[in-house]
Amino acid sequence: MKKQILSALVCLSAIAAPVALTAPAAANTGPDREAVELVAPEYPRGAERRGIEGTVRIEYSINADGQVVNAQVVEANPAGVFDRAALSAIENWRFAPAAAQTDGHSRELEFRLSR
Repeated sequence: MKKQILSALVCLSAIAAPVALTAPAAANTGPDREAVELVAPEYPRGAERRGIEGTVRIEYSINADGQVVNAQVVEANPAGVFDRAALSAIENWRFAPAAAQTDGHSRELEFRLSR
């Protein structure tokens, strides 16, 4: 019986965490660039196991080809927990090509567990 309950909890937690990340992140600030592909960050397993939620604000530029460059964490709560996951996701985002690089983009990603 314990094994069945544990198995059910593991399945639920694997489903619940990614769903929470599909909600829209806080508004993007900076020059307009059409998003082509926005990859949701993976919820860090350690944070998920401990029930930790938080936010990370990233500032970045988008080069002329539509790739994210110069991404950096400017604010994180709690510090250091979701930084790597947020950076990894944003660095895989793609935008429509433009004549030149655009700077001054900022996005806040929320990491929330479903309840």
